[in-house]
Amino acid sequence: MGFVFGRRIEQLRRFPPAYETEEASTGEVAPEIADIPIAEEKEPQDVGVGLAEKPSVDTEVRGEELEEARVPDGALIEEPVTERIAVVPKVKMPIFYVDTKEPVVALTFDISWGQQQVMRVLEILREKNVKSTFFLSGPWAKRYPNFVQEIAKAGHDIASHGDAHVDLSNYSREEIEKNISTAHKDLVDTAGKVSPYFRPPNGDYDDVVIDTARSLGYETVIWAVDSLDWKNPGVDFMVERVLGRTFPGAIVLMHASDSSQQIQDALPLIIDGLREKGYRLVPLSELMTIGTPVRWDPR
Repeated sequence: MGFVFGRRIEQLRRFPPAYETEEASTGEVAPEIADIPIAEEKEPQDVGVGLAEKPSVDTEVRGEELEEARVPDGALIEEPVTERIAVVPKVKMPIFYVDTKEPVVALTFDISWGQQQVMRVLEILREKNVKSTFFLSGPWAKRYPNFVQEIAKAGHDIASHGDAHVDLSNYSREEIEKNISTAHKDLVDTAGKVSPYFRPPNGDYDDVVIDTARSLGYETVIWAVDSLDWKNPGVDFMVERVLGRTFPGAIVLMHASDSSQQIQDALPLIIDGLREKGYRLVPLSELMTIGTPVRWDPR
């Protein structure tokens, strides 16, 4: 046994394992995996996934058959959207922020129900001399036209949050068009005018949603920073989250619906904290003129 063990040690000395490189045997560190060149990643607008009807393929697709199984771009727009996912060449993206070196940021507020928080938010914005953008749902605007007029009178942007608060990617082009068009009419009737920005309910979108909104004169706008105020996570948490994640050109999501029960306490601290960092607070209509809208999700 001792003889065999000794022979094994001698063999290891003479013939080191394959994974021991020359650099390792001399004491130098072998290259890390991260140093190995990899294929360059493409922007999300070049390659991604879209929602469409998954091709019906009974057998495994290989080689040239793969191209035949792909869903064409046109089919994503004309066919009903389903919950199944297929890889497609391009995915249209909404606006998440603006590319600029200027220290500017846009505070945006979604409202879909309730009447308590909206006046508190408006009062804070008035006291702090801040202009922002309100994404209003059609039914809320129709129910509370006086609040809509107060928002417009204060000089804030009024944009669209759609009609029924549903995930629009689950609906057909016709139903999406009806949702956006109905909200547009209600907003124009109450506010007199609407900014050309559309934020889909729940931030849910796909190619059909973006194309339909654009055909109706709206650009789809999501956000770069979510305050998570709709979860009511605590004032300190919300303030630290927004101040820690905001960058020049960022679009910040907040709510003035009654579901956001802590916004009236967090908002003054957020405004003061951003200004201490040197940020200027502007509505979306102004932010879009300062830099280039970016269609890449930084979250």
